[in-house]
Parts: sequence; structure tokens; C-alpha cells
Amino acid sequence: MYNSIYPVQIKPYVPPQTKKQVGSKEEEESSQSSDLNQSRRYGAADPYGSTDPNGRSSYPRHEYPNGQKSTIDYSKSKVNIAQILTDFKNTAIAIGSPPNIIQEVEQYLSLAETQSLKNDPDKKIIQSNLKNASNILDKFISQTLNKKSKVVENWVDALFLQQVDYKSDPTTVNEDFLVKLPDKETGDMKPISQNLAQQPVQEETQQEAIAPVEGTVQEQEPQQILEQQPAQVQAKNPNVYIPQDPQIRKAFLQGKKFAAINQTDKAIAAFNAALTQAQYVGDTNAEGMACFELGKIYDGEDNLDKALGYYNQAHRATNDNNLKAKALYSMAQIYDDVVYFEPAMNHYFAAISYAGEAENLNAQTKALSDIADMYAERYDVKHTYQFYGAAKNIALETNNSKTMGAVWSRCGDSMTVLNENVNALQDYKSSARFYEQADSPVKMAKNYEKASSVMLKLGNKKKAQSLLEKAHTLALRASDNEYAQKLQKQLNVI
Repeated sequence: MYNSIYPVQIKPYVPPQTKKQVGSKEEEESSQSSDLNQSRRYGAADPYGSTDPNGRSSYPRHEYPNGQKSTIDYSKSKVNIAQILTDFKNTAIAIGSPPNIIQEVEQYLSLAETQSLKNDPDKKIIQSNLKNASNILDKFISQTLNKKSKVVENWVDALFLQQVDYKSDPTTVNEDFLVKLPDKETGDMKPISQNLAQQPVQEETQQEAIAPVEGTVQEQEPQQILEQQPAQVQAKNPNVYIPQDPQIRKAFLQGKKFAAINQTDKAIAAFNAALTQAQYVGDTNAEGMACFELGKIYDGEDNLDKALGYYNQAHRATNDNNLKAKALYSMAQIYDDVVYFEPAMNHYFAAISYAGEAENLNAQTKALSDIADMYAERYDVKHTYQFYGAAKNIALETNNSKTMGAVWSRCGDSMTVLNENVNALQDYKSSARFYEQADSPVKMAKNYEKASSVMLKLGNKKKAQSLLEKAHTLALRASDNEYAQKLQKQLNVI
């Protein structure tokens, strides 16, 4: 995977079907296992209303009267060459190009800029230099991604289709063409160029950040692992990396504790202390771990600029394929949330690749399901079936009933969105069976509840009532009285 944030807003994705509107994005369920937090997008398909395990709010997806998702009306927009050159430079920086690549790219951009400053700029010369610069970046991306990429060239080609003013005027800015991400305060889209030119800087670490935490904190598994001796842990878990440096372990543990009690400022300071020490001693895996935790904090606060930067730094620093997969997956989810289809897709595929190297079947299954959901949101039935088929095949390899139950339930949700109701019912039935094997009565109940909603849509009230009664019985058996009351209210109105 190439080293940094994907150049966004490259080419609009036109869904093959436009008569439906996409629902808002929500999370379906949260599992305690590391790679099986089941996130969902469809509020209507999630009747029990759980939330994102990271607590991240979903950004509103842009809707247009015809139901299409498109960020630019290419037939009406006009952009000045100065803006294109600026965004090109920011893209070269944003994808983590090494100095020699940036220098080579800037040579071509400089030639294009010189031509654009003339009274009568030569359009062909400018376009030729931009194409040469895009080829250099694409070659760099292809080498680091280990697959052919034309993403920058496609971006440039799309821009050439617009009404470009090749006479440079830096004061003319077309907001539609600015590379953007959401503002962390308002959620509004703002130019990414304001934030991506600088890499995340390490904040000053205050002494209090690594002081003992007052009060009782319920420690999770990563904290318990860090408190043990590295040799002891790795003897039992050879795939678990534990920093050897005691200062790193101490700062990392403090960061986890502060994060657990929502003292984010202290958590950030502690993880930065771990990051600084890791860089000092040359522990790249610990550097990646600290960056990933910082990314999670900023992600939870919807500061997506910094979250992307730290996730990218985590991916670049570590040689742990599992951590690389997690970092890339987190970046993919951000792009998915803000409806950048191609960047999200490429990051999901990169995450799947690294998860495959690590033989992490759960992570592969989850990313494949997310890709399928992206296609379902665009009412692309063929690709939804294709990627859920792949996700199901890998889920079966895990021999984990909870994993299989989660994938089949998610597939049922997407089938519901696509109005593939018979297949949705089959998926919910299979999911309930898997969860029965896993002795998870509440999750069985939730699948029966969703199947009941499909039956109501099909006009079969009797069957819908029967499925809800099954769900209600299971909720009572699990002593989930709140959920049982909710189901009873639904039974009362059928």
C-alpha cells in the first residue's frame, strides 16, 4: 500500500440504479473479539439501534435529486490551472512520496506552472507535463501497492474534461474541485490542503501524562498483556508483539488507561511519549502501535485529518502485517464514511492483502463484507453478491460460529436494502442457526426481529408475528429485559 492518505475526490462513482435513496450509516453490533466489531450502515435495517464501537459519528451522505452520489457536476464546473497545480503538489505530499519522487514531480509541475504564467499558455505543454507527473506518482503507487495503479492519471484525465482556465490565477478557486475532508467541529467539508501538507506533529508530553491513574480502571486485554514480562507473554503468544523498552510499555499502558476513562488529552500525551521513545530506540513496531492508538483517539473525536495521518504513519512504521491491516482498514472506513468510493475500496483491498499475509481470516471477512456493503449502497446487486460470497467462504474457513453468524446477518441487511427479500430471509435464518451454535440467544433474537420486518414488508403479518415471538422468548431467556420490552411493544402493534 502506498504511504499515506489517498488523493480524494478523483472520479465520481455513478451507481447503476438511481431510483432509491441511501439510508444513513449506523453500526450493527459490537463483538469483543479484536477483528469482529460488526459495523453497519443502514439505520432502517438495524432495529435494535446499536452504535459504532469507536463512537464515531457517521457523516451525512450527499444526496442528489436523482439519487446519484456525485461530488462534481463535470459539465458545469470550471477550474483554474493554479488550483490544479496546488492540489497536485498536495497529493504528492499526501500519498507519502519520498523526496526523490516529489523532486521529480515538481520539475514537471514547475514547467507546467511556467507555461501557465505566460500571456498565451500552451494547453498541450501543460497537459503533457501534468501527465508526466501523474505517471511518476502512479508508478510509485503501483510499486508500493504491488498492483497496477492509474489513480492519479485518472484524476488528471477527469480534470482535463472540465472547463480549465490554463492562464494561472491563484486567486480563483472553485470549491467543487478542492480536495476535502469533513471539519472536525462542524462536519462540513473543508479543503484537505489546509491540513495535509503537515504531517502529525508530536505534542509536548507533560509529566502528569505518565503519572499513576487515580481510581479504579477496568483494564482490557492489551493493558493486561503490557503489564506482564515480554518474554513471558510472547512465549505463550508468539504473534503478539510486546515492546522491550520499559518506558514504552509504561507510557503505552498509561495511554490505554487514560483512554479507557475518556481523559483523551492525557491519553494523547502518553501515547506521544511512547511514540517518542519508540523512535528514539528504533522500535518501529512500537512506533506503529502508538500511532494507531493516536489515530483511534482522533478518529473517535472526528478529527479525520489527524486520524488519517496517524493511521498512515502506523502502517508505514510497522512490519506487523496485522497492524498494517488494521491501520489500512481504519483509513478505509473513514473514506467510506465520507463517501469517497475509490479511496475506500483501495484501502479495503490493501487491508485484505495484509490480513491475508497474517492469515487473519476474521479481518479479511470483515473487510470483504464492508466492500459488499459499499456496493449494496449503490444498488449494485452483482458485486454485492460477489463480495458477500467471498466473505462467506472465508468465514466458513474460520469454523467460528460467531464469525459466520455475523457475516450472514450483515448479508441479510444488504439483501434487505436491495429488496432481495427471499435471500435476506435465508441469510437471517442461517445467521440465527450459527448464533444458536455459539449460544448467543440475543443475537439469534435480533436476526428473528429483522426477519420479522422483512415478512411485514412482504405482507405476511402472521409469520412476522411468529418470528417476533421467537425473538421475544429468546430475549427473556437471556434476561435482556429492556430488549424484551422493546419486542413486546412491536408485537402489540402488529
